[in-house]
Amino acid sequence: MPACKDIYKPRNWKAYNASLCMRGSLTLWLSAGVYRDWCDISKQDKVVGEKHYSDLIIELCLTIRQVYRLPLRQCTGFLKSIFSLMGLSDLAVPNYSTLSRRASGLDLKLSGRPLDQKMNIAVDSTGLKVYGEGEWKVRKHGITKRRTWRKLHLGIDLKSQQIVACVLTDNSVDDAEAVSAVLAQVTAPLGKFYGDGAYDKKKCRRAIYKRGGDIIIPPAKNAVISKEKHPELISRNQAIERIEQIGRRAWKLEAGYHKRSLSEVAMHRYKGSISSGLNARKFENQVTEAKLGCHILNIFNRCGMPNSVKI
Repeated sequence: MPACKDIYKPRNWKAYNASLCMRGSLTLWLSAGVYRDWCDISKQDKVVGEKHYSDLIIELCLTIRQVYRLPLRQCTGFLKSIFSLMGLSDLAVPNYSTLSRRASGLDLKLSGRPLDQKMNIAVDSTGLKVYGEGEWKVRKHGITKRRTWRKLHLGIDLKSQQIVACVLTDNSVDDAEAVSAVLAQVTAPLGKFYGDGAYDKKKCRRAIYKRGGDIIIPPAKNAVISKEKHPELISRNQAIERIEQIGRRAWKLEAGYHKRSLSEVAMHRYKGSISSGLNARKFENQVTEAKLGCHILNIFNRCGMPNSVKI
């Protein structure tokens, strides 16, 4: 008989249920600081045919669009209706073309830990559909040439489960190749780096070693001890020797490799709470859309997370 899947139950269901309700609240996104910014913009004269909105206002509009899954035009109408109900009809709302244009290259930074603390991170990637048929049509008629994906590479802080790095690439970029870009977004000192076998590459280990991190990556099953004397390969050789002594499964338990699964949990949360695809068509806008999705997940995280136990 197949092994039964473990079942978990939240112990803090009341608090977690309240946090899930909070995710849909407008007050979570519309702060007093944004309102002051909006009032200042509304008093200004138009510059070259339109008002110059701050990055904060553009970020807020795009965030609300993504939280409530609205097209750009509907997002504009949604915000206008909210301001009208609040008696603030004089506040100017950027139109859909302004939002699309300003999304390109919008500078977004994900929240991080204090710089004096080492951060243990888990890294993994997943695919996000850009355009193409749905799953039913693919199964029925096969894949066509216009079906295209992007790869989303995420770095997860294992202590807080916050997303601290987000890199979007073409689907031709392998996981190990994106590690340097992921680590560049991690501002805190690097502690342990957890990754699956796809990251067992010299270039990847070299990038982690330069940041002073401990490498927890399983070598391939047919891996042999390298005769090269590069310092970044020492941990790999030690892992190969240890696996030969106690076995691969025992080594994973000993090294704490199972913590890497939190990166897979983050991927599942992204696709379930945000989307499994990208709405934007320009690559620069897709990067902004992916980072906004990660920013939203971090806010959801801070609202409350389930404290689950196995039953």
